[in-house]
Amino acid sequence: MYTYQEIVNQAEQLQKTYVEVNQQTFQEQPSDVYLFIGCGTSFYLASSAARYFQAVTGKIAQALPASEIFIHPESSILEKKNYHVIAISRSGTTSEVVEALKFLQKQANVKTLSVTCHGDSPMAKLSDQTISLDHINEKSVVMTQSFTNMLYALQIYAAKLVSSDKDLHELAEVPSLTSELLKDWENTKAITDNKSYKRFIFLGSGIYNGIAKEATLKLKEMTQTECESYSNLEFRHGPISVVDESTIVVFMTQANSEGLDQELVKDIQRLNGEVLAIGPFSEQFSADHRIRLDPSLSDRNRLVLFVPHLQLLAYHKALSLGYNPDQPRNLTQVVTLNL
Repeated sequence: MYTYQEIVNQAEQLQKTYVEVNQQTFQEQPSDVYLFIGCGTSFYLASSAARYFQAVTGKIAQALPASEIFIHPESSILEKKNYHVIAISRSGTTSEVVEALKFLQKQANVKTLSVTCHGDSPMAKLSDQTISLDHINEKSVVMTQSFTNMLYALQIYAAKLVSSDKDLHELAEVPSLTSELLKDWENTKAITDNKSYKRFIFLGSGIYNGIAKEATLKLKEMTQTECESYSNLEFRHGPISVVDESTIVVFMTQANSEGLDQELVKDIQRLNGEVLAIGPFSEQFSADHRIRLDPSLSDRNRLVLFVPHLQLLAYHKALSLGYNPDQPRNLTQVVTLNL
């Protein structure tokens, strides 16, 4: 299956991405706001990329669905501010992203950078600069290694802009750590093969909130399973009311919030829900299921390591329900609209 191969072969592609983007020179323009845009998976990618960019560079960064740019320009682009818009699309042909870039070409206070897996695409031709990952050539309908590699490329881009040697050094470790991680590709099968789990909830805070949203989308795309996503501690403020014995909460933990995360895990378990924890937690951290990630990286540079197991969870769940992950219902690889 295309989808499976593209998930488990990510480490090699990440290494190519690191070499390619690290060698690239970027022409920086003075900007008040960095705006990351995309659609669907690429918007969730934008959400995490913007949070990462702001943390690393200290520059204001936001994320918007691409359609907001031309439907609601008055609340997206302010006349007296300079913007650097980072547009994201696997194909480089996503209708709303292309339309947004056409609109932005007319704005004197905007410079653009496109991130895509097709350097000869319309999107790339409409942009001032491009990060083109042409070595990513997915056949699968749902985005897998394109998501991780474009997110990884934007992490490298942010670190290069401010010459952060520490971040670049840590990011250089990601491909080899991903390779080690994927040796345990069956880690999610015990969960997906358990028919008692009817409701999946994904929790991630800070830069991980976009990852939680993307994990939710992957499961919906491949299986149409009922699922939701929230920022970790926000889950207590209402959504926790849905937890019961049919609920599995997939919890992305970070080193700087382990204590708070542990208390939330206990609250979920008291309501008869179960928890899959993924993160660099200590041996004392308790959950029903655990996938421990390498603790040597900082929380922000560990971001991509979470993604393969979340993609495999959706893949294994699809197989357990009798679905073909390569042919998700009602979906095509590219969404085309008449705009």
